[in-house]
Amino acid sequence: MSSEEKITFEALYAKHKKIAISKKEMSRETGLSISTLDRLRRAGKGCGYIQQGQGDVSYPLLELAKYYTQTIQTL
Repeated sequence: MSSEEKITFEALYAKHKKIAISKKEMSRETGLSISTLDRLRRAGKGCGYIQQGQGDVSYPLLELAKYYTQTIQTL
């Protein structure tokens, strides 16, 4: 984990107080609608996620931290 990812993860963890967030929380965190998150996931794009059962999806904060730092570096 890079230093930027670690700082981002720690800030996200301090905010959410858990290591993974729901689709609804991810939507609020990123400003993307749930349907956009679903579309990105189906296309194999966006942030890494964990699928549990028939449709429960959660987003690990570590994956979100990686996504944020990679996206910011490539812009």
